[in-house]
Amino acid sequence: MSDGIEEARGRLAVIRFEGKKCIHARQCVLGRPDVFVPNVEGEWIHPDRATPDEIAALAQSCPSGAITYERLDGGKAEAPPLVNVARVRENGPVALHGDLEIAGKPALRATLCRCGASQNKPYCDGSHTAAGFSATGEPAAKESSPLA
Repeated sequence: MSDGIEEARGRLAVIRFEGKKCIHARQCVLGRPDVFVPNVEGEWIHPDRATPDEIAALAQSCPSGAITYERLDGGKAEAPPLVNVARVRENGPVALHGDLEIAGKPALRATLCRCGASQNKPYCDGSHTAAGFSATGEPAAKESSPLA
């Protein structure tokens, strides 16, 4: 498929993978190593090894939105969550889950750079590791006096 998106078509679902958005959280490989087979030559995504519901759950566990799916069985497509959520990943990006528009394109999940070193802005590309970025996302502790 064009624009850097790999597509694996199965009988009941299509899985799409956009490598430029992947932050290597490994939810896909650890969750279903039979569907996402690491370190192989050739095809590495196998949609027919899981049900459409399993594929949907697996894609929705991908924090970056690098994995998306299309159901061919008549099941429901991924919908935005009821409440938009932002999670700060320790020493890494901010992970968003919501009804989003990023760089003019709709999205439901994304991990955005907060270190400034990504070569794929606004998305995280893992450059924070080499840059030595360190930030917890927690506010700095302050001295406080006990209440009376």
